[in-house]
Amino acid sequence: MEYAKKNEELVEVTLFADGERYQDDVFVCVNGESCLIRRGVPVKVRPMFAQALENSAEQDRLAESMMRRTQARGEGAR
Repeated sequence: MEYAKKNEELVEVTLFADGERYQDDVFVCVNGESCLIRRGVPVKVRPMFAQALENSAEQDRLAESMMRRTQARGEGAR
């Protein structure tokens, strides 16, 4: 396996699955290397893929927060 050559510890992640909107596997690509991660079950991935997933989740949280603030300002201006 390529993982053993790099002496990297794999990281366990479990992606949310609801059987509806969040049911498809997640494609992650970092610097030209990619993997497909199954939702709803614990899987072990290289740390760079786990970090990319964490970064994506953080950006989603920040975007949601900004949208709420923007909406609150817009409603107050009416």
